[in-house]
Amino acid sequence: MKTKGYDIKKIPKTNLNYVELYSKELKENPKLFSQQKMLINSQIKASNSLFKNFGKGEEFKQNARESLKGIKLI
Repeated sequence: MKTKGYDIKKIPKTNLNYVELYSKELKENPKLFSQQKMLINSQIKASNSLFKNFGKGEEFKQNARESLKGIKLI
């Protein structure tokens, strides 16, 4: 039985199955791989920019804690 192009018998049932399916898709689809690489690189640049604003050493720790408290993560 097929649903929206997927074989219902092959729909992942566990997280590991999703990882396997995703890795196969990345391997077989170069366009998807390049999109994911661009997304990851963009996230790395954004993180670097954010963390540079926190300063260094103890100043970094204090600023990071204040920021995390501000968004209620700690």
